[in-house]
Amino acid sequence: MIKSITWDDVLQLQQCCEKTDGISLKLNWDMLEEHAIDDGTHLFEIRDGKLAAFLGRYFFGGKLEICGMVHPNYRRAGIFTKLLLNGLDDATLATTSEILLNAPANSLSAKPFLDTVSCKYEMSEYQMKYASESDKLTTINTDVSLRQATEHDTELLIQLDSDGFEEQYEESKAFYDEMSPTQICENELILLRGVAVGKIRVTRIHGESWIYGFVVSRSYRGQRIGSSVLRKVIDREVAAGFEHLGLEVALTNPDAMKLYTTAGFQVTSSQDYYKYIEHSS
Repeated sequence: MIKSITWDDVLQLQQCCEKTDGISLKLNWDMLEEHAIDDGTHLFEIRDGKLAAFLGRYFFGGKLEICGMVHPNYRRAGIFTKLLLNGLDDATLATTSEILLNAPANSLSAKPFLDTVSCKYEMSEYQMKYASESDKLTTINTDVSLRQATEHDTELLIQLDSDGFEEQYEESKAFYDEMSPTQICENELILLRGVAVGKIRVTRIHGESWIYGFVVSRSYRGQRIGSSVLRKVIDREVAAGFEHLGLEVALTNPDAMKLYTTAGFQVTSSQDYYKYIEHSS
């Protein structure tokens, strides 16, 4: 019987659950593979010599997001309940300001489980994929350019996130404090005539490009900066052979949704977030 697993095992379980349930799981692979699978960040259960369940824990500064899955043959056996309790130990509860449980909106197995957990619905977001035939984005502001961020730009990145995403400064700072210099450099600064006015991060993983943390400073919005950046990024990624582009957008952000739809992105799935409210022991 195996006592450890690999990321390939997790990927195979994900594919099995998605095919069986007709869902799309948000496992944040760019974050998963930053850790050794057995370093205690993420939890799993082995049954009959194979991976039966997996629980991913994603720390964003003082916030924690959780997403997981159980093989169809091992459901209704209390496995995920055990993993969740282990994942929300006293040390984790003491160091997190907010815990969100994530589940595909159309998952029939997630809803009954969430009914047994002390949580309440918080928000939803769409996952979108690029379709070139629907791309109608033509705007290019030639004064807009991109520059790779460096470790010296950390304070600026914190301020852009705090301003653009309406986050507390301390939360944004805690998020970047956990990053290595290499991870910080995955961000790109959006420049308007040489002045930093926003940021974006593009992660290439498993043959796909995913756009994250895309924000333009409030005082510079309405100048087609976002559309120009998106045009540049789409063209660059497609030219590099990454025709499968994806991104995520909150349902409460209609302006971003309009921009992405114009650029050819189409909704493929949605994710629901539930706030864990039994935050004490």
